Amino acid sequence: MRILMIGPDAKAKGGIATVIRNFKTYFHAENQEIHYLTTWKEGSFLTRMKTTVQSILQIRKIIRRDKIDIVHVHMAQQGSFFRKALLIWRAKKECQVVLHMHASQFDVFYQKSNPMIQKYIRWILNKTDKVVVLSDEWANFYNRLTHVPVTVIENAVSMPAQNTYDSTSKNIVMFGRIGERKGSYDVLNIAKALQTKFPDVRILLYGDGEIDAVTDIIKTNELDNVILGGWIEAEAKEQILREAVLHILPSYHEGLPMAILETMAHGIPNLSTYVGGIPQAIQDGANGILIDAGDTVQLEAEISQFLNKKELRERYSQAAFSTIQKRFAMEPYQQKWEELYTNMMH
Repeated sequence: MRILMIGPDAKAKGGIATVIRNFKTYFHAENQEIHYLTTWKEGSFLTRMKTTVQSILQIRKIIRRDKIDIVHVHMAQQGSFFRKALLIWRAKKECQVVLHMHASQFDVFYQKSNPMIQKYIRWILNKTDKVVVLSDEWANFYNRLTHVPVTVIENAVSMPAQNTYDSTSKNIVMFGRIGERKGSYDVLNIAKALQTKFPDVRILLYGDGEIDAVTDIIKTNELDNVILGGWIEAEAKEQILREAVLHILPSYHEGLPMAILETMAHGIPNLSTYVGGIPQAIQDGANGILIDAGDTVQLEAEISQFLNKKELRERYSQAAFSTIQKRFAMEPYQQKWEELYTNMMH
C-alpha cells in the first residue's frame, strides 16, 4: 500500500512539521510505504507560493505515477485550509483521502467565516474518507460539521532512554509561537512578581511571533528574569530540555501541542490550561498542573508552589515521563496509523 503524505516541509517550524518529521524518522511498516509532497516551505512569499502551486499542479500526476492508494493531508485553519482544500479536491478523484486535523482554532475560524465559506468547509470535509483529530473535544466539534467518520489519534513523540530531569534547575521554559493565543502576555504579567519571590529563576521564551511587542514589555517593566531565546532547532533543544525545571503553556486555544509531549517525554512537568486535547496528556495534580486560561492569579500561585516544593517537582516528573511512555510513545502511534490505513483499504 502506498500513502502520499501532504503538508509543510519537515524542516519548517511548528507542530505539523514536527509530526511529519516523526513520520519520516520512525514510520516503518512492512506493507505500507509513505511518499511525501511538500506544500509549504519557509522563505519568501514567492517561495511559499511556488511550493503551494507546484503541489496543486503535480498531485494527480504523482498519485498516478507512484500508484498511490491513500492521500494523508495535514491541515490547520485559515490559509492551510484553503491550500489543502484544493489538494483534497484534486486527490479525491484519484484515490482515498484521510484528513489529519491539527488546527488549534478551527472552531473560531469556522464561526467567523461567512455562510458561503462555512458551506465550503463542510463540503471539503465531506469529500474526505476519514477525518483524524487530536482529542475527543475536537472529535465532537468535527462530528457536527461532517458525516465522514472521525477518529481520535493523539500526537506522539520519541522517548529518551531515561528520565534526565533536574529538579534543582532554575529555568522555566516556554516553547511555541509567542503571542496572545499561547498565553505569552499572561506569563509577562506575572514575571515581575516571580522575579521578587525567586530572583535566581529565569523564564526562557523560545519561538517566533510577536517578538517586538514582547521585547518592549520586557524592557519597560524591567523583567530581568525573562529571556527571548528565538526559534530553537531540534539539535539545540536537547541541552535546553536537560536544564528545564518546568514547561509552561497557558494557551487559550490548542490541538494537542507537541511542545507539551516533548517536554513530558524528558520528564519535565508542565503547567498548561483546560483547552483542546491538553487534559488528555496532563492530569492536574498527578503529572502536572492545569489552570483556567487567562487566570494569571492562579498561574502565579501554581508556579510559586511548584518552585517551593522539590518533592512535588520530582513526583510530577516521574508521572509525566510515565504518561508518555504508556500513551504517547512512537510505537503505539505507528500501530494506530498502520491499522487506520489498512482499514481504509478494506
